[in-house]
Amino acid sequence: MRKTPKPDSSKPSSLLGRQTSEMHHRAFIIFTICTIVAAVIIGKLFYLQIIKHEDYKNLVLQQMLYETPIDAKRGTIKDRNGVILATNYTTERIFIDPHNMVVSKDAERTEAIRKFIAEGLSEILEVEYDFVYTEAQKSKYRDRTIKKNVEKEIADKVRAFINDNADNELFKPADENEKDMLLSGMIHLAETTTRVYPYGSLASHVIGFCGTDGGLYGLEYQYDSVLSGVSGNIFAAKNGIGGAMPYNYETIIDAQNGANVITTIDYKIQSFLQKYLEEAAVESGAISRACGIIMNPKTGEIYAMATYPYYDLNSPRTLPDYYDNTLAAYASLYGEDSEKYLQKKSELLFSTWNNKCLTDTYEPGSTSKIFTTAIALEENLSTVTETFTCLGSYTVSGWSKPIKCHKVTGHGTLTFAGALQQSCNPVMMRLAERIGISTFCDYFSAFGLDSKTGIDLPGEADSIYTTEENMTGVDLAVYSFGQRYNVTAIQQITAVASVANGGTLVTPHIVKEIIDDDGNTLASFGTTAVRQVVSEDVAETISQILEEGVSGNGGAKNAYVKGYKVAAKTGTSEKGTNGARIASTVAYAPADDPEVICILVVDEPTIGSLYGSTVAAPYVSKILGDVLPYLGIEPEYTEKELEEAELDLPNFRGMSLDEAILRLLGAGLSYEIVGNGTSVIEQTPPSGSTIMKENGKVILYTSENAEEKTAIVPSVLGMTAEKANKTLTDAGFNILISGNTQGGTVATKQSIAGGTTAEKGTVITVEFRYIGTD
Repeated sequence: MRKTPKPDSSKPSSLLGRQTSEMHHRAFIIFTICTIVAAVIIGKLFYLQIIKHEDYKNLVLQQMLYETPIDAKRGTIKDRNGVILATNYTTERIFIDPHNMVVSKDAERTEAIRKFIAEGLSEILEVEYDFVYTEAQKSKYRDRTIKKNVEKEIADKVRAFINDNADNELFKPADENEKDMLLSGMIHLAETTTRVYPYGSLASHVIGFCGTDGGLYGLEYQYDSVLSGVSGNIFAAKNGIGGAMPYNYETIIDAQNGANVITTIDYKIQSFLQKYLEEAAVESGAISRACGIIMNPKTGEIYAMATYPYYDLNSPRTLPDYYDNTLAAYASLYGEDSEKYLQKKSELLFSTWNNKCLTDTYEPGSTSKIFTTAIALEENLSTVTETFTCLGSYTVSGWSKPIKCHKVTGHGTLTFAGALQQSCNPVMMRLAERIGISTFCDYFSAFGLDSKTGIDLPGEADSIYTTEENMTGVDLAVYSFGQRYNVTAIQQITAVASVANGGTLVTPHIVKEIIDDDGNTLASFGTTAVRQVVSEDVAETISQILEEGVSGNGGAKNAYVKGYKVAAKTGTSEKGTNGARIASTVAYAPADDPEVICILVVDEPTIGSLYGSTVAAPYVSKILGDVLPYLGIEPEYTEKELEEAELDLPNFRGMSLDEAILRLLGAGLSYEIVGNGTSVIEQTPPSGSTIMKENGKVILYTSENAEEKTAIVPSVLGMTAEKANKTLTDAGFNILISGNTQGGTVATKQSIAGGTTAEKGTVITVEFRYIGTD
């Protein structure tokens, strides 16, 4: 039996004490270490389970679920009458899930699945096999797009491919421990929408276009949050090896479609504006674009807004032909692959997309004389009948050189009304001196010329002007006729509209209402009156002066429209120091109760006269000539206008000669008979032609072998209306007058050139214009 050793009583007590102390020390260290470790573990657990709970929960869900987004349908954009300007074309995106193609521990089968899918999709979608196969190998991804914008017919073939091969042995489990490999979990279809603009370039600068992340310009950008809607999702469960589960394990959160925007734009009026704006820009050789706006002056509703050149909304990155010469010059100098060429092309693209009506400022010129004269009358500083003398210039205090009138020889003696109609600069400067800097600046602000209009479109620029504290007498003088300050076209038309509508400044707007797919109104936008600028009496007086200038002998007579009272003012301003000009015209009608106001601004015309009276006013006349009847505003003709009345010829062919003659005499037209027959076989002008009643003549052919009567068309360019009418009718032709035939206007264009041989009786349209200054 082993004996227990006895303590060595020979060891001193101090040694035993040391040993006990060391044991306590080691125990403390061990305890401390254990405590720290425990604290770390507890802290880590707290961090993982409490602080990072949501993160790890999401990771678990990600391992259990995968999601596929459902795009919301973008809302449509319509004109005021429901015409669709922007909509969606539904297509489908075909994509694969390479992760689901992986068969655990079976590389050979995985490869077979990839090849099978690549062969099927490449044949159906007409894409390269190698491309599909390469995408199928990217097993760490859950979504690889094979083709976008797939038409329904082709998408249905993909669905058929999935269904027809659902029972393919390739997707059956190899043993009892493996689950089915669902082909429907490897190939997916997602409905997508492509933005489509049915009318291409119509209202392109108003509507704008979209990029991958939403609207980029115009209404598409301004109302992007309204149009976009809210995307939905399909949440599907994964099996143990990461594969797709059957459809009963899916949860679908439907997308919420975007709302629809109803604009104040009128499709037809927009078409009128774009037709004539392009003609004005092309005929004048404008090198820095042109813009125009048509608005209701009472409500601020924009009927049309355009910037030329227009661009195709369905292909916004294609430059319009307008820039062909510029690009050709850069290509010739630097080459099409050069950095300078590509940079210039990019600059032109961005310039093309900008809405010139809002983003570009210009000196408005004489159209601003409307404001100076309105202020003078409102402040009782002049009367309509007060007379002034214009000697061709005026010297302003603080400026040594006389400031010239556009008519350097002087207008002589003229009234206040005549000064506005003849656009006399010296009279405006004298009125401005009476008004004074402080009062002028107050009205400048009241007309909204120192602030943005607040129109619901992006990119509106600030005006450029001198503040009251910095304004000098010279500034005041040139401001009186629209020089040395810059505004946008939308500011200028809004300010003039305040005179047209009786004195109230209103906020222009482009959206009428926002509705959902069921037609429920979500928001509506009406007239916003900002302030009363001038009295109704003053506004009415200015409108009457402007109208009398158009119908009489004023500088804006090219804005005349037969049967309507049009108030108009033309303007020409300097641009830079190289002699470039900006030509513009603003007009509204009917002058005594306006329903429409229009402005055209042509930047840097280079052909012919560079004045607003010849570059812009004739096209404002054509615009109003189409818009006013379209809006249902009936013409009221003067006696002189009735003398120039027109009618559309009926079809006389097949009529007896006697019946045709009776109808012609009843219409007040003369006639000539060619042939010996008793019925009308042919006529000139043909049926449907517009002919003037005065001096109108129709040639009636009554025999099959009757020889056509022809004559040489005389040139009437530069003639007055009376002389042109006589010249053409004496030669056997009919004349159709376009434009104003008041005193001072001459023929500037004829539809068949002088010297051309034409059939007698043919209608020759002759355009008359006033060739003068602003």
